[in-house]
Amino acid sequence: MASSCDTCGYRSSELKPGGRIPEKGKKITVLVKNINDLSRDVIKSDTASVKVPELDLELASGTLGGVVTTVEGLIAKVAENLERVHGFTFGDSLDDGRESKWQDFRARLNKLLSVEEPWTLIIDDALANSFVAPATDDIKDDYQLTFEEYERSWEQNEELGLNDMDTSAADAAYSSNDPTTPKE
Repeated sequence: MASSCDTCGYRSSELKPGGRIPEKGKKITVLVKNINDLSRDVIKSDTASVKVPELDLELASGTLGGVVTTVEGLIAKVAENLERVHGFTFGDSLDDGRESKWQDFRARLNKLLSVEEPWTLIIDDALANSFVAPATDDIKDDYQLTFEEYERSWEQNEELGLNDMDTSAADAAYSSNDPTTPKE
């Protein structure tokens, strides 16, 4: 779902997945080495966490919601949300030590977008609904992009509400020859 306001310039592109729940989660790792890598398309679902190890930055799943953007847009959204969420905290009343730490962190965050040094973007999605586009025509030829499937932990399944899900009635109804009469 996308919307924009012609008056104030606000833009939103929210993503909500549909379909069956995948058996495994997916971790996507992108090694960002040059400006072109910032233009990679990104689909980040609301169940995906975002990590940039070089900054010790970790955003829990659901933090940014589901978005369709680019690598550059994702980092800009992180910076924008930190400013918005912690705006008062980072204001005039902030002591010098904490303000210095925040200014340093913001500078390092902005430095990612200039790609002065290579850095790593990790999108870990327990429901495997996220994607990063390859920089090559064949995904196998993009050595800066890796996809890793994994078994979800009990905690991840619990957070997603999957541990106590009982679909036996629905399974029986769908396996019936007559879709109006569920099997018992």
